[in-house]
Amino acid sequence: MKITALFPALAVRNYRSFWLMQWVALIGFWLQLTTQQWLVYELTDSALLLGLVSAMQFTPALLFSLFIGFWIDRHSKRKILAGTQFCYIVQAAALAALLWTDRAAYGWILLFAFLLGSIDAVDMPARLAFMPSLVGKAQLQSAMALNSANFNITRMFGPLLAAWLLTYIDYGAMFFLNALSLVPIFFLYLRMKVDEPTPAAERKGALREIREGLAFAKGHAVIRTNLLSMAVVSGLVMNFGTYGPLFADRVLHHGIEGFGSILFAIGAGSLAGGLLCAAGRKQRSQRFLFTAALACGVFLLAVSRTSLYAPALALFAALGFCVILFLIHCNTAIQMACPPQVLGRIMSLYSFVFLGSAPFGSLFVSSVIEMAGTQDGLSAIGLLEIALLLLIRRRSAA
Repeated sequence: MKITALFPALAVRNYRSFWLMQWVALIGFWLQLTTQQWLVYELTDSALLLGLVSAMQFTPALLFSLFIGFWIDRHSKRKILAGTQFCYIVQAAALAALLWTDRAAYGWILLFAFLLGSIDAVDMPARLAFMPSLVGKAQLQSAMALNSANFNITRMFGPLLAAWLLTYIDYGAMFFLNALSLVPIFFLYLRMKVDEPTPAAERKGALREIREGLAFAKGHAVIRTNLLSMAVVSGLVMNFGTYGPLFADRVLHHGIEGFGSILFAIGAGSLAGGLLCAAGRKQRSQRFLFTAALACGVFLLAVSRTSLYAPALALFAALGFCVILFLIHCNTAIQMACPPQVLGRIMSLYSFVFLGSAPFGSLFVSSVIEMAGTQDGLSAIGLLEIALLLLIRRRSAA
């Protein structure tokens, strides 16, 4: 059997090039993210301050995402993405230069986390809205799942590579490697030829177009319910960078190697879920989405009650599997429900929920852990996630 028969999105030449270049960029992303998290933990030894870095990185999505979508709908998404890649390169290189001057102060890390999040607030909705133009709606689920598989394969090996490289090179060099990893995909976006929908000639004004996007999401039951569920899962469960180092050090007693292994396990589970989705062509029901989201809270609760290394990693893998099943099918369901003329605005709203819920979730999760302890705090978070999802389900059925 040809691989394109199993994963139909790979039959599209532009998508194949994009997918391959993403391998390089995502390895760099995980090098930077793991290095940043461990650098902050080493500087502060504080759950709250570690959570604050994540909050600063995701705050721009909360501030800007809603105001980006109408602009994305008006312009070439390919050109926007080329611009965001260039900004990522500059951000990573500047942070590397700062660290090489021995100014690794916590305040600078916060500033660069905010700058990175500001780029993300534009890049993520533009990239999601670009996918239907890149592969077509028929291959959309396959493409989203392969993106996830790519992300999670690199999640498995990137943190482990970062832990190994940090024994030989300094923090600044790690950030500079990330800058270099983004160069190929930057040039790919510049040269790629894609037929994009022609933006509407009529422009109604920014605020009116934003209100139209919000009204469309509010009036569509599938979009509304999935966005609420996304807020819960993203805000409470997906703060791996906040509770991962704490669980690795305080519960498993394995330090940065344990943190890398946790991310590897989450990535392995996510990879399995992503490949399962990529090979499937059936669009799942809302009940399936709800079950996958609910399972995330169940497995987080199970993780919180073990201090044994191997069982904990197995449970983290199961958690990653359920998270990715929910994310892929949630995103696909929302995109399939959107007409092209509002896709940029709906994907900006998706980014607003997905990334914007993270600052509150990160601070909330780290605060609960600081007050209740790592294991009891994670138990409380898992129970809260389950309770909120049941409430959403009940309200949507009413």
